[in-house]
Amino acid sequence: MAIHDDEAEQARVWNLLYARLEEILRQFGKEDFIGRADYWIVDDNWGSKQHMLYINNLNLLAPAIVKLLQTSLADFPDWEIVTAISLGDSSKSWPAMGLKIRVHEIIDDLQRQYFPKEFQGIKFEGSRRGSA
Repeated sequence: MAIHDDEAEQARVWNLLYARLEEILRQFGKEDFIGRADYWIVDDNWGSKQHMLYINNLNLLAPAIVKLLQTSLADFPDWEIVTAISLGDSSKSWPAMGLKIRVHEIIDDLQRQYFPKEFQGIKFEGSRRGSA
């Protein structure tokens, strides 16, 4: 496959997955790139096999929602969704944390001790702790 074909295929899959992520997430919340809503799917394609998702509402970490996101990758096992927790509460200092969602695993770098009690016990099937 020529380089141009690889780029075209990456763009095709990127757009398809972007649409899938939008379809899934709009069922559970609203999108806004400034952080005034529940999430933001970065809409710039940088040429990698990855989507970036900022989560502004911890309810979107529900295991059933994360499983839907993981299932969206079923046809593209070399792609991933990188999530970052981005809560807009300026009164709290939150460390960098998130999930890497892949079709065969979830790398969990959440620091639950910063979460409200009701979110501290969240577990994801097929997950493992990250190395960071």
